[in-house]
Amino acid sequence: MTKYQKKNLLIGGLLVVVVLMGIAYAAFATNLTITGTGSLSNNWCIGFDSTRTSDYQATAGISGGTVPTGSMSFSGDSCSTSFKTTASLNASFKQPGDKVEYTLTIGNKGTLAAAIESINVDNQSVTQDTTITKGNVKFIIKMPESTSLAVNATTTMKVTAMFQNDTAVSSSTNEQQTISVGVNAVQDDGNGGMVVTNPYTGTIYRWNTTSLANKDSSQSYPKTIENLTKGTDYITESDYPTYSARATQLGKQYYLKHDIVNDEIINSYVCFIYNNAEHCMKGGDNGASFATNTSTIQDYQTFYNLGAYSNGTGCTFGSSTSSCGGGGFYQVGAYSFGHVYVSGSSSENCIVYSSGRSSCGQ
Repeated sequence: MTKYQKKNLLIGGLLVVVVLMGIAYAAFATNLTITGTGSLSNNWCIGFDSTRTSDYQATAGISGGTVPTGSMSFSGDSCSTSFKTTASLNASFKQPGDKVEYTLTIGNKGTLAAAIESINVDNQSVTQDTTITKGNVKFIIKMPESTSLAVNATTTMKVTAMFQNDTAVSSSTNEQQTISVGVNAVQDDGNGGMVVTNPYTGTIYRWNTTSLANKDSSQSYPKTIENLTKGTDYITESDYPTYSARATQLGKQYYLKHDIVNDEIINSYVCFIYNNAEHCMKGGDNGASFATNTSTIQDYQTFYNLGAYSNGTGCTFGSSTSSCGGGGFYQVGAYSFGHVYVSGSSSENCIVYSSGRSSCGQ
């Protein structure tokens, strides 16, 4: 066989291989051809599940007082008659210290995983625990326990309405307020919902030796509650709304009280319980009048009347200091330059200094 014959044979063989490869590819391609029709259907359904929302819990502000009442209503169909976009919470109070607590269930009955981006409170979007005041009523809104909602999953959030203790306790005192709550949710992209930092805003009570200063104080002591342990170092007004519960938890009939905004201490008071009522004196105010927030001690005579509980020992008044009580019972005292205190029979005391620093101990 000549060289040219071999070359022609090789070329012919290659052509046969190419033809066979083409036939094989055509058969493979034909096998992958898919004919027919299909559809994809998704359903978005995030809202308050009115069938699983618990009833409210109500607590009277004073022992033997009239228990407040509340109500819940829902509006805006999310995807069914039982899933609603908005919850309206109403509370009717009888005396300061009353509390009504609501638990709301948020559910996902759709076919897509959801992430809660924010909560609407009276048409204002919030992403952290929030306190709103209406009249004499504080609404404490807690963010949902979970911000990610898988299909058929639920989570809960709490709203607490409290009648503030800044008016005289009276069975004839009545007030009614309403707040609306809604949910803003989007399809979950795998990152979950909003990041809830939950800085505390509200009122705390404590009885310990830790020295804390007010936010605007020049003192070098801590001015936030970030490093305190709730339930150990302090309790909150929403957890223990009644005076007896506070006293039991703190183990004392006198204690420190702080107004907190985003974990920062705004005001500090020394308080005592007398005749099932809380009386608080604010430190750092010069002069003869004592600034308070739960009852108004406007002059020494009122201060004297409050001190008469202490075994009839009465009060003494001076140009720079005054006190009531003693004689084996705790003593309430104040200095004209703003230092206020309550002392016990074993040399224990709670003090708010004129500088704004406060602590309890020996």
